[in-house]
Amino acid sequence: MPGMHVGIDFGSTSTIMYVDGKGIVLDEPTMIAVDTETGVPIAIGNAAYTINGRTDERIDVISPVQNGIISNYKMAQHILRYYFQRLCGNSILKPTVILTVPSGATNLERHTFLEVAARAGAGRVCLVEEALASAIGAGIESNALSGRFIVNMGGGAVDVSVVTMGSLAVAKTIKGGGKSIDDAIARYLRRERDILIGPQTAERLKISLGSAIPRREELAVMANGKSGLDHMPITFEVTSAELYDCIRERLDTMVHGIKSVLEITPPELVGDISENGIVLTGGTALLFGMKSFLESELGIEVVLADDPIYSCVSGAAAIVRDMDFLTENGYAFRTVQELSA
Repeated sequence: MPGMHVGIDFGSTSTIMYVDGKGIVLDEPTMIAVDTETGVPIAIGNAAYTINGRTDERIDVISPVQNGIISNYKMAQHILRYYFQRLCGNSILKPTVILTVPSGATNLERHTFLEVAARAGAGRVCLVEEALASAIGAGIESNALSGRFIVNMGGGAVDVSVVTMGSLAVAKTIKGGGKSIDDAIARYLRRERDILIGPQTAERLKISLGSAIPRREELAVMANGKSGLDHMPITFEVTSAELYDCIRERLDTMVHGIKSVLEITPPELVGDISENGIVLTGGTALLFGMKSFLESELGIEVVLADDPIYSCVSGAAAIVRDMDFLTENGYAFRTVQELSA
């Protein structure tokens, strides 16, 4: 097939793109800033992230992918169109796109991903489940007979699936990933200390202090926010122990969802999982102590992927380089004309 071949992880937190022959060419926040009066986009990706939490009512910063699913069709299309134009320039050939989607997405949600990508400028689009892409990106053979349990911990959702022989045996998407931890930190500080913080500060606190297990040595950092009492600027100290409990509540929800997938997995595949362990991918997998936490809660060995943030797009990249995988496993490309028929 002529033209550019692109693999895309279009997630709640980040949009990551791979181009055949060039490698990963883009990794930017899935955000767009628009003028509230005209609806015209004024910043996308890194530029939108920079001003998030720093704008007045004239500018709205939007994350159009929530809990792994497209929640704002128009803004999601704006983002992908902008990136396609950056990649393709003046080329008359539209890109062929492999787009990863949550394994538990409904038919309507999958159709929305297809339509957004096609109408944003993709010539042909094929959807591949995040779990399958993550498994391939983590180094698991796509045609492996033995069942593999994949937990992809993204920013908006946790994608949990059992992969065997190049297809999904069981799949579920749990709403609330790394972003839900950010929100929990912001809510805790507002409730317990009357301190208001923005989304970027919450994310920094999660990265620097957050943990899935108690730390042996307590950490503390200084942060800036706003007093909830008089709304004046405030500099405050927060500790890792202070944040542990509010983070743990979100992790317990994730573990409950993971266990629910194990409960409905056929016995033979559960035996495979016990032997092979759990493959952990996604940016939230890098939270301090996450591997140990899951092992203690599930009683199964957990293997952290070598490059968890890029496992999903790396799998999409491998598929881009071996398009025969798609036809051999029943996947099909769609065009905007076919979607309109």
